[in-house]
Amino acid sequence: MKVIIMQVPYPNPGEALKVLNWQIEQLEKLTPGEADLVIFPENANCTGYSDLAEMISLIKGPGMEFVEMLRKTAKRVNCTIMSGLLNYGKDGVLRNQLTVFPPDAEEFSPYTKVHLVEPEIAKGIEAGSAPVSFEYKGVRYGASICFDHYFPELFVPYAKQRVDVIVMVSHQRQERAEILEFTTRSRAFDCGCTVLRAAPAMPKPNVGGKSMAVSPEGVILADAGGTPCVLRCEIDPKARFMRAASYGEPDKIGDYRETLLLSRSHVDKE
Repeated sequence: MKVIIMQVPYPNPGEALKVLNWQIEQLEKLTPGEADLVIFPENANCTGYSDLAEMISLIKGPGMEFVEMLRKTAKRVNCTIMSGLLNYGKDGVLRNQLTVFPPDAEEFSPYTKVHLVEPEIAKGIEAGSAPVSFEYKGVRYGASICFDHYFPELFVPYAKQRVDVIVMVSHQRQERAEILEFTTRSRAFDCGCTVLRAAPAMPKPNVGGKSMAVSPEGVILADAGGTPCVLRCEIDPKARFMRAASYGEPDKIGDYRETLLLSRSHVDKE
């Protein structure tokens, strides 16, 4: 699977439109066959808002134009695009979601951020209730959004659901790059699957950024570092971490995730 991860520049105050235009320019440059999956970070339709009023203005104005561009580009280049978006539901409630734009169907939002931060709660954003995987074109995906990243218990259900790929869309602007790398690699190992992370690049060195692809055994396949860029890589969504033989059990070699799930099932019965 050919993957493109957009590490967008984080805007200075008053430059939200500049980032939206950067994202649209990257969409315009995509060509058919270049990618099977393209990923944008969290809040891609309103990155850089300064307050609630500007956030709403971006979502309902230029952000809508960006979302329409996501729809058109998915169809034009025949690839799937996934993006973190702040979405108003039909019930009028605002949710922080991963939205999927297939090339051959209507978009859908299979995951809503579970762990909200206090500023989101103050804005009336509604949290999701559980990590639920979804399947598309034979690949089972899980998702996490920004603050979800810090809760390993969120990822245990994904292991049980036997996901193939975790899509992390983030807006982490204060975290050290070394922590982001460590935790992203850990989540791949927790789930026994490939992790694809998209986040904005921050002006401050070694803070934020670190959009990356990580294999099930925690090996970094591609790393955007700390600068704005279009990160390209190829992954095998069905890759698994195959465990070595345990001491005294030379015949027990196999999928490490299944080994952990079996052990968890024993504990759960006690």
